[in-house]
Amino acid sequence: MVPGAVGDRAGFTLIEALISLVLSAFVVMLVSSTFLIQNNYYATQLQRTRVQDNARVATEMIAAEIRSATAGGFVVAGARTLTVRSPMVVTVLCSRSGTAADVHTEGGQAGLDVAEVAGVAMRDAATGAWTYANATWATLDGSDAGSASSCAGNGADVTGAATEFHRLANLNTLFSPVPSEGDVVMLFRETTFKIQASVLDPSGLGLFRGSYGDPLIEFATGMDTTARFQYRTMGTSSYADTLTGAAVANVDAVRIVADARRPAQTGGRSDITFGWAVNVAVRNLP
Repeated sequence: MVPGAVGDRAGFTLIEALISLVLSAFVVMLVSSTFLIQNNYYATQLQRTRVQDNARVATEMIAAEIRSATAGGFVVAGARTLTVRSPMVVTVLCSRSGTAADVHTEGGQAGLDVAEVAGVAMRDAATGAWTYANATWATLDGSDAGSASSCAGNGADVTGAATEFHRLANLNTLFSPVPSEGDVVMLFRETTFKIQASVLDPSGLGLFRGSYGDPLIEFATGMDTTARFQYRTMGTSSYADTLTGAAVANVDAVRIVADARRPAQTGGRSDITFGWAVNVAVRNLP
């Protein structure tokens, strides 16, 4: 045949073209499937990490408050609600004048978050037990004038620290008898933690926190329906979901069951769950 003739032109036959198309489609499907599998795996792992981090951060915040609680510092010990008192300042009355008393606080009033003050407590020197009285800082705040000099008259060293002495007022309405010079007192905060329907994610439960007198604020979402608080009292080894009456004052450990649950981001999969529980001992017992 003469070169260049029509029958001599190179090219693909129909069968070859179909085979190429099938092979190309197969490669595309293989690459796409691999990508989707990897994407689903990554999304699931990311969601699982978020669930775990969420549960851990939540328990760390609650545990820190529990560890610093003093004896008798538990107010409410329920399965879904925990209210605990923890010290802000522990000091000694260095002077007393009528119904007021002078104390030293490191850093003075400037070093104290007065908005968090929920009250004052007095320690029994014989038993180590605390008597708590709720009061706002506005009620307790007395004049600083003369506080340093009054304490100096009783032997306190006020050199360079005169501004760190402060007067607590209205103690007669909170305690009977009024604390005396040398008594140990504590300014405390009162914090409530609550597990309830989430505001940020209505499909699940959330963890809420609030200081004394303030509204509760959600700080963690994605809690499972099994999330709860459990309590152990002194002299026992088992945990109870709820304590009432005198038993609340004898809490010596709290178990925080912060089980978490989130829907898988990829859809069509089971929810991602994370079982997480922490036992926290109360440190400041007599």
